[in-house]
Amino acid sequence: MIARKLIFLAGALLIAGGLLAGCSTSDEAAKDQSSEEEIETEETGEQESKADEKSEPEKKDSSEKDDHVIDVSAFEMGYDPKEITLTKGEEYELVLNNDGEMFHDLTQKKLDIKITYMSEMADHPESLSFLDKMLGVKKSYASGDHDGGHEGETKNIHMNAKSGQTVRVKFIPQEKGEFEFFCSIPGHKETGMVGKFIVE
Repeated sequence: MIARKLIFLAGALLIAGGLLAGCSTSDEAAKDQSSEEEIETEETGEQESKADEKSEPEKKDSSEKDDHVIDVSAFEMGYDPKEITLTKGEEYELVLNNDGEMFHDLTQKKLDIKITYMSEMADHPESLSFLDKMLGVKKSYASGDHDGGHEGETKNIHMNAKSGQTVRVKFIPQEKGEFEFFCSIPGHKETGMVGKFIVE
């Protein structure tokens, strides 16, 4: 009888021990599994961030400038840039920023172009600035129609801008070659306000 009790007790202890061992094993397995999942998640996160880093240079930088938009600064007495390279048959937007203190224009009479858009332009002023008078300028626009004007004109460029003003023209060059542009206000071209379109 005692032997049976001992056997029963031993068996109960073995079962209890097995259950306890099984529980701790399953707890450890669960811990191991959650640790493995965390490691996989971290690795996946690292891989995704590396993939993002790799794809970033491939994305187009939104601050990249469009090479068909040409910003030109007009000032006393010049343009920046002075040389502008274009491709025949392609549309360009020419943006004239008057960064000077005086009224300036950008006039181009020789290049055959097709104008597709023109913003509103300031009229040439009736009076001259103090600096113009010091330079010996007698009038604020060239003689006649001041080199082509800009009403209904489709064959050349004439852009007027007051100090601080920005004006725009969209156009398509129709021929290849080198063509001078300049400020048509008397005295400005003579003092260096000239540049060149190079159409390829």
